[in-house]
Amino acid sequence: MPYLLARAIIDGKIAVDVFTDEAVRDQKILGLGEKIEMRFDPNLKANSGGGRPCRVTIRLKNGAVYSCEKEHAKGSPEVPLTQEERAAKFTECARRVLNVHDAGRARELIAGLETLSSVTPLCQLLAG
Repeated sequence: MPYLLARAIIDGKIAVDVFTDEAVRDQKILGLGEKIEMRFDPNLKANSGGGRPCRVTIRLKNGAVYSCEKEHAKGSPEVPLTQEERAAKFTECARRVLNVHDAGRARELIAGLETLSSVTPLCQLLAG
């Protein structure tokens, strides 16, 4: 978690690329990660839907304190990704094996999967 929090603070997001060998050795990230402390807060109770609330508090050297609490994680049923966020996430993952055009075409075919008369074009696209 310290690594992921450091990445989120420095990069502003968590992406697939943060799990490469090079990324996990980034000294800037690792240095910040060493300053991150996790503590159990008994006041943050899991809800009946399985959600795990979380609070992140950042204290800066100048004394400023920033805090954010979330009841549910982004991407959960309670806080779903938008269509644009889902498309971007799919493309980010798919671009590891497909070019941008083919990733977009695959996304279109998957979005209309229920109406396809055959999945052959999708399978061919994914097989390369």
